[in-house]
This record gives sequence, structure tokens and C-alpha cells, in this order.
Amino acid sequence: MTRTPVFARSLFILVAAAALSCVSGSKIRADAEVIRADVERARRNGAYRCAPKELATAEANLDFAEGELSEGSSFRAGEHIREARTWAQKALALSKDCAPKQVLVKEKPVEKPVIVEVQELDRDNDGIKDNEDSCPDEPEDKDEFEDTDGCPDPDNDKDTIFDTEDKCPNTPGAKETQGCPREDSDGDGIPDDIDRCRDVAEDKDGFQDEDGCPEPDNDNDGLLDAADKCPVDAGPPQNLGCPIVDKDQDGIHDDVDKCPDEPEDKDGFEDEDGCPDLDNDKDGLPDGQDKCPMEAGPAENNGCPDTDKDGDTVVDRLDKCPDEPGVAEEQGCPKKYKMVVVKKDRIEIKQQIKFRTGSHKIIGRESFEILDDVAQALKDNPQIKKIRIEGHTDSVGNDLYNLKLSQRRADQVMAELLKRGIDPGRMEAVGYGETRPIASNATKAGRAENRRTEFNIIEQ
Repeated sequence: MTRTPVFARSLFILVAAAALSCVSGSKIRADAEVIRADVERARRNGAYRCAPKELATAEANLDFAEGELSEGSSFRAGEHIREARTWAQKALALSKDCAPKQVLVKEKPVEKPVIVEVQELDRDNDGIKDNEDSCPDEPEDKDEFEDTDGCPDPDNDKDTIFDTEDKCPNTPGAKETQGCPREDSDGDGIPDDIDRCRDVAEDKDGFQDEDGCPEPDNDNDGLLDAADKCPVDAGPPQNLGCPIVDKDQDGIHDDVDKCPDEPEDKDGFEDEDGCPDLDNDKDGLPDGQDKCPMEAGPAENNGCPDTDKDGDTVVDRLDKCPDEPGVAEEQGCPKKYKMVVVKKDRIEIKQQIKFRTGSHKIIGRESFEILDDVAQALKDNPQIKKIRIEGHTDSVGNDLYNLKLSQRRADQVMAELLKRGIDPGRMEAVGYGETRPIASNATKAGRAENRRTEFNIIEQ
């Protein structure tokens, strides 16, 4: 029996593996092109507004797959392609209704299709474009009443009578008068059908004004209201019609004084009830000792509200760093992290995040420790509303290549922070390439300084 030499069998296995790798790599690249097309469609649909996390995750996995392929790892590249496909489909689904405009494309015989017209939609054909139409699926009724909002108004004067049955559609009225105002012979605003004095106007003095009859002496104390200083409080003529009972002499008549035996303290706080208020702000400190009697505050602050200048929720009197945002466990001072320091305008990293040369792949244990600390700092400091992740390179190499590389690196850092639970709305990633050096590119040390990642606070 003839045996195949060991060398020949090994050679056969190696050739088969290489062929399989080539086929696998080609398929992954083809799949990547299809997914990139889906990502681009989602972006055009407005996924950056409706599905920013899904869009960023799909793009990041496509980049990961490309990096793994360049290093010869088809298996890992395939895993990233599957992830990218899942997230791209989510981005497409969520962005389905984002784009408000329709693009008409006209093909030329030889040239690529070009956009010749951007047409705004008007689904209800009322002449008001959908992006300005508050009711894009209901046509405006064009009755010269609020016709610019795009919504029909079935009852212009809101008198519960539809305009089609209302003889006075823009003036409120009653059903009995087919939507028109009722008659008012004396012009006092009270319709004749409920006016007890149709030919004499109501005096509108705040006393029984709903009956339509004037009351010359509201309090029936014998003094006409025109001469009565207290027209709704009965009193003798010698007191100009006002009551004279005020036992505590606080100027508030006993019939309305809730504390007729205790004079009101007249300090500008609830002085109309006749009762003294010894602690206006109810903070437990008597007004005589309270430096802020109208604002509640602790006794330790003389009754005044605690201030918090740096907005870190630690009040200034307990804050050891009142001008610098911090955390409660550090008595208002910034929390100390191993790899980062939170400053007023940035999250400063103590050493740079490392990337594989010419790649956006993050390497080194310390790099991931830095990312862990940046994520924790953002969680500990909710007052930081938004940061800009900046990627910078030195001047070695092509300008455009450096710009694209710095953007991919900034995007990769943002993707890592997304994995650590940071809201995408709190971050943006920008690559500046070699355009913003902080040191001379003429020296090795200067170039090393210029290759950097920064976390700048842009909103708080």
C-alpha cells in the first residue's frame, strides 16, 4: 500500500487553508461594500439625528473588520461584519421617517446621475409645504382664518357651533342665535334674555355684576357707593361707610382679621390676613434672626439659602473647592482618577492613548485604563453636557491621509466610550490631522507631543 509522504500532506493542507482564506476575505470585502451602502442610505435618511448610536456602531464595526482583514484575521473580521450588518439594519429602520425632502434625480446619457431639483412635499395639497404644515395630512380650509398653519379650523370663534352652521363664524355666539351674539339693549355685556334690567346698564363694580342691574349701595349701609369708602363693607357714614371694629389696631377690620387680638407684623409678607408671621420662610429661624426672612435657608448660613457657585450640588459652605466642580465624596473637590484629571474646560489625560502605527486600533493596557477613567469621569460629572473627542497627528506623511486617520481614531475612541455606557448625545468626534500642532514637528519629541487625543468640554 502506497503512503502519501508527510511533507506532501502538510503542503496540501496549507494550500487549502490559503485558498479558503482568500475566498473568505473576498466575501467579507463584498459584504462590507453592501453594508457600507446601507450605512450611507441611513446617513442620507438622517440617522445621525434619529439613530446616532446605531449608525456609529455600524461604522465602527466596518472599520474593525477592515483592520482585522489587513492583519489576516478573517474569522474576527467576519464577526465584525455580522455586527455591522445588524446595526446598519437598525439604523436604516429607525431613520426611515427622518428625511423630510424628496430628491428627484435625472439621468444623463453618459454622465452620472445628478440632482436637478429638490422638491418639498405637500401631502395634503393645500399649498403649504409639509415642513411648514402643522397638519400635513389634513388640508387647510382656506377661510381667511389662521390659514398659514396648514390646519383646518372647523370652529373659528370656538363657540361650539361649526362654521358651516354658524352665521357669525368669527364672532362667538349662542346656538339659539345660529352662532351670532345675543341682543344686549343696554350695552352692558349681559344678553337681554338673562338681564334683569334690560334698559339699565350694570354698574360693573365687582358686586353682583352678573344680574345686569346696577347696585347704587352694595353694602346697604345707607351710603351710596360713590361716597362709600367701603362699598362692600357696611359702616356708618361718620366712618365714610367703613367698619370701625379693629381691636388689635392693625388696620385690618375684625370681620376679616384672622387674628383679631394679635396685630399683623406688617413686614410685606401675607399682611392681609391680620396675623403676625414670625418665620415667613418657615426655615425654623425667627425673622428677627434671619438675614433672609423671605428665603428659606439653614441656621448655619444665617437663614439664607445655600449657594453653589460651581454647580456641583455641594453647597459652598461645605465645598472645599467652591470654584471648581467636584463630587460629594471629595467634599466638593474634583474626584481623583488614576489616569485623568477633570479641569474646567477639558478632561486631561495623564498619558496618551496608543494606536497601532498607521491604524485606528487602540493598543496597550494603559490606553484602555484611560478610556475607563474618561467614561467614569463623565458619569461622575453630569454637569458636563458634551465633550469633543479630538484626534491629532504629526506632520509625517500625506496631509489628507493624516486627516482621515485622525478622524478614524477619534471615532474609535468615541465607540469605546459608547461601549462604556456614555450617551452619544454627550460626545462628538473630530479629526484635525496635522492642522493643530502644539509643538514643533521638526523634532522627534515635538512630533510625539503632536500625536495626541484630547477630550475638550464644549457644553456644561
